[in-house]
Amino acid sequence: MAKDKKEIPFWAATGHKKPVTRRDFLSAGIIPFAANLFVPNWVSMILGNQAHAADNCPVPLSLIPMVTVNLSGGAAMAANYVPQNAARQPLASYNKMGLGNNQVPIERAFGNAPFAGNGISKFLTGIKSKASAATMGKTAFIGFCVDSQNDTNQNKFDVSGAVTKAGLVGTNLPNIGNRNTRTGMNQSAGFAVPPAPLVVQNYSALLSSIGYTASLSTALNANQKNSLVKLMSNLTQTQSRKIATLDGGETVKTVLDCAGIKNVDVMAKGASIVDPRSNATFANVWGIAANTANNNRELLFGSMIYNTLLGQAGSANIELGGYDYHDGSRTTGDTRDLDAGTEVGRILESASVLGKPVMIMVVSDGSVYSNASDDRAAGWAGDRGHGVAYLFYFDPKGRPATSDFQVGQFNDNQASDPTFVTGSNPELVAAAVFANWCQANKRMDLFDRVANRILDTSQLSQVIKVA
Repeated sequence: MAKDKKEIPFWAATGHKKPVTRRDFLSAGIIPFAANLFVPNWVSMILGNQAHAADNCPVPLSLIPMVTVNLSGGAAMAANYVPQNAARQPLASYNKMGLGNNQVPIERAFGNAPFAGNGISKFLTGIKSKASAATMGKTAFIGFCVDSQNDTNQNKFDVSGAVTKAGLVGTNLPNIGNRNTRTGMNQSAGFAVPPAPLVVQNYSALLSSIGYTASLSTALNANQKNSLVKLMSNLTQTQSRKIATLDGGETVKTVLDCAGIKNVDVMAKGASIVDPRSNATFANVWGIAANTANNNRELLFGSMIYNTLLGQAGSANIELGGYDYHDGSRTTGDTRDLDAGTEVGRILESASVLGKPVMIMVVSDGSVYSNASDDRAAGWAGDRGHGVAYLFYFDPKGRPATSDFQVGQFNDNQASDPTFVTGSNPELVAAAVFANWCQANKRMDLFDRVANRILDTSQLSQVIKVA
């Protein structure tokens, strides 16, 4: 029997030299999309998204990074930002909201947004401790009045699925979170379910995701990984066709091509790709250094934000626990609120340092109430569903223009007005945040494609505040 003709590797058959670097793979028509990853993430994305470029690889769009901070337990967000009525005037009383029965001292921040002044808003104090005046001067704020369920993960506040489907995907990492849930935080997905996130609970987990899936990183030694790279880069045309004939095989081959398996260049960069300490100014924002322990919280959060802002990761969901703090005092709550504000301040300052825009959504599951009191420091007595979600929008070019600082309103019962479209529905708040994100990107077509008319034209006009 005649010996079979030696098969030609795919890269040679298409007229290219053997690819070794990122530039080589680009010239060969293989976009090096992600040195991560969990292959099922990209399978679901490829199957669920619109047609991609000619090589079928998902191409990251230039979109504003999105971060969500979840304060798990029911934070006093309506006692830090001071919700207004429909006329954008203070309520007659805030005595059930821990802010007393008379006019609350107001500090206008981020343009014109009302926060509890005289140091009452520890959240604002925390932001100011890390974000410079220049950074805050380039930040807009919108408060979303909403009633949500207390002490549960069933509130549909998550927007990571929506922004991912709109095209906010990372070049090295997928959408990320720090809690082992479907969304990476203790909130549920609503109208757009995200791909399974990369859950990172310490910096080591981020490192293990570089170059290959986490399982490959732990199962293979360096020589074995090298052999796998060589095997994949020498995949022949016939072998490619055989893979494609399998059930779902074409998708598998596309994922292998696009998920960084062939990209030796990315693997060679190693930890430097994701390490925020490679930028000294950024590291200073988070108080981290070369000797910072891998389980340090600020190293983890700083790494998540660093990669998200640089477009190396998709959206980031950050979980902060301990916000079920109705213990009869303000001490615990003030400490937690200060911490939350500090983290948001770090995120804003990080964007400023890197010269990147960012949107930050801050949410919680329910809220708290105080016993009726004229005391502006009344202790937190129990759970109360009426709260506020926050949206910060930083642009290094200057504060983004907005038409209002609030979506919806509180009524005379010191509660979110349920007659407003988003007043009692966290999922519609998520849709409203997504609509503002699309508007900020000047891509309302993305809302039409992803949100499936969850808000009609009239409702969109009521909730979009970004100019």
